Amino acid sequence: MGTSDSDNLNSLSKTQRKILSFIEEALSLEGTPPTYREIASHFGYSAVGTVQDHVRALLKKGFLRTTPGRARGLTLSHRMESLDIPVLGAVPAGRPIEAIEDRRGSLSFSLSSAGLSPKSQASAEIYALRVKGESMRDAGILDGDFVIVRKQHHAENGQIIIALIEGEATVKFLEKRSDRIRLLPANPAFSPIDVPVDAENLVQGKVIGVQRFY
Repeated sequence: MGTSDSDNLNSLSKTQRKILSFIEEALSLEGTPPTYREIASHFGYSAVGTVQDHVRALLKKGFLRTTPGRARGLTLSHRMESLDIPVLGAVPAGRPIEAIEDRRGSLSFSLSSAGLSPKSQASAEIYALRVKGESMRDAGILDGDFVIVRKQHHAENGQIIIALIEGEATVKFLEKRSDRIRLLPANPAFSPIDVPVDAENLVQGKVIGVQRFY
């Protein structure tokens, strides 16, 4: 490619980055790319044609190439940058994130899916937590998944965050209003959590990705 990886990544939509990351992960773990149907199933698309449109865009922009005559002919046309990040525990958890001193292994995360590069300062503040429970099911975050978190203490309305409430961590949507703050689940079986407006250290990080292993 004639320009830098970061410049090229900026040309991709959020969905295209996620699909590219998924293809990279499959190639790394299994040695073969996923089929269009597998990609559609992973991202919840009912039509394979939607995946084909995104893959065509990735081919046109030079991130993928195909091998003619092969059913699974997708390959990466450049090396994706990844980072080994620490797994700090599970969420929800019964103690503050900062108190978890023993790392529970690590996993490899494709930085391109979050629009980051290994040299960015933000990449040094990334960790993973394993999800326990189904409260974020309808947001595509399932029990046993790993959420990829960028450590930060601020977040915008509507973002998915790791919140700390009375020493317990949880993953929820953040809803900020002038008179209240609520943590919203993505499952009607769970109730929103009301948080005092003056709550301190509520936001522990922003969820920037999800990884699932079968």
